[in-house]
Amino acid sequence: MRLPARLRLPLAVYAVCQVVLLLWWAAFYPGAMSYDSVAYVWHVTTGHWMANHSVPYDGLVWLSLKGTGTLATLTFLQVVLWAVALAYAADVLHDLGVRARWAALAAFVAVAIPSLGQFPSFVWKDVPFTISAVVVFAATGRIVARRLAGEAPPARAFWLIGAGFLGLVLFRNNGFLTALVAVPVLVIALRRYWARLLALTLVPIAFSFVLTSLVYPALKIEAAQPSLTYASAYADIAVTYHDRPETFTARDRAVMAEVAPLWFWDQAGTSCYSSDWLTNRPRFDKTVADGRTDELLALWGRTLRRTPDAAIGARVCRGSIAWRIWPGPRELDGHTIVGEGGVTPDRFGWAAPGGRMEGNPYLADLRTRPLLQPERDAMVFVLRASRMEQLEFLLWRAPIWCYAGIAAIALYARRRRSPAALALTAMIVAGQLSVLAANPAQLFRYMPGPMLIGVLAVPLAFAGARRAASRTGPPPAAREPQEEPPAPEPEPEPEPEPAQEPAGATAQGDREP
Repeated sequence: MRLPARLRLPLAVYAVCQVVLLLWWAAFYPGAMSYDSVAYVWHVTTGHWMANHSVPYDGLVWLSLKGTGTLATLTFLQVVLWAVALAYAADVLHDLGVRARWAALAAFVAVAIPSLGQFPSFVWKDVPFTISAVVVFAATGRIVARRLAGEAPPARAFWLIGAGFLGLVLFRNNGFLTALVAVPVLVIALRRYWARLLALTLVPIAFSFVLTSLVYPALKIEAAQPSLTYASAYADIAVTYHDRPETFTARDRAVMAEVAPLWFWDQAGTSCYSSDWLTNRPRFDKTVADGRTDELLALWGRTLRRTPDAAIGARVCRGSIAWRIWPGPRELDGHTIVGEGGVTPDRFGWAAPGGRMEGNPYLADLRTRPLLQPERDAMVFVLRASRMEQLEFLLWRAPIWCYAGIAAIALYARRRRSPAALALTAMIVAGQLSVLAANPAQLFRYMPGPMLIGVLAVPLAFAGARRAASRTGPPPAAREPQEEPPAPEPEPEPEPEPAQEPAGATAQGDREP
């Protein structure tokens, strides 16, 4: 049977992307892993459920292990949904007026870049978070395309935006920041639908707050430690103390000294690129810090008021993974930090003698077992070759793709003379700005969403000035006028007989006009 024309592009994109993603999945079977991956398994297999990571993603890990005995089910589902999201996005690009070949090429490039091709096979909460961001972008594009075609947007596009925002807030604890940054862009650009967009954003955010404040405590799920939640604020203090020590009072120094030696605060402040230099080292007493949370936050507030340039500068520096094309100094952890995907024999220390995972029945699943070793060797070679410093800005950092995507969307909106098209920048802008509010280090996993959307948006720069295609037919201005049947020729009227004038009638007054 011949496929309907409108299904050929998304199905072709899905098939090609799925093959590439399955190659990565098979190379790192049952899944690429990181330190966090082991933590998830420890949470759900030992009863130590914690809210320092995504509890819903922990639930998916639990379902995969209990239902099938392996993490491969979860990672397989991730690579399938990733390919589906790319196919949907390519179809939307075509709907926006991009040629099918260029829409497909953008999706193919997105999986050909090693950093993005491997990422869906990770056991990481950031994978469904990224899929959710792409869904919001694509659904927004569908609404814009329908407006440009002079049609009412489909209701399912709005529901997909709501589902995407729900994924953002469920799969990352600070995902509500991304949603809060995105919604003003959407509301301003698509102001005709402002009420629906506000509801579809604020309801998921409110739901996430209900989970963290009411549901998780009721289920005895341990809350995230304040030293983790406010690590960025403490790092701001350290950087400012290193740069402006004279602005700190004796009272400030006393509070700091209770948590860590002052020399350590100064040393940790030498790098503005990572909060781990302060909060993730033994000298920083997390137990004491958690007991002094109010005092430390008050100190952060005083620091921000006294030297806003230093404190805000530290936060902007730490968020440079989102806006700086070239990486910072490697010796200051300014380079892009990525996961290799493999697992050390001691499972990153979790399974060491006396470790929390020693003897865990699921340890065997916490190691990569490639389905084909030659394929694994080839994929690892490609991955490591892509890590060369000269290509880091292109293959592992998001900013250049973010700027390219925003520029392409702006050019598209100008050609279409439609400010509504600027709504397509929402998820890129949200991804770049949200890390300024909360970002511990130069972690690649924070930026696959904006990077991927930037890659997909580039073809919009070449979409031309023609109107977006309509699903129900060409727009009214483009339809050919139908020929009307020729009007019948009027029958000739009979000539009137000459009238007989009555006697005594005048020449004008007694005649009808």
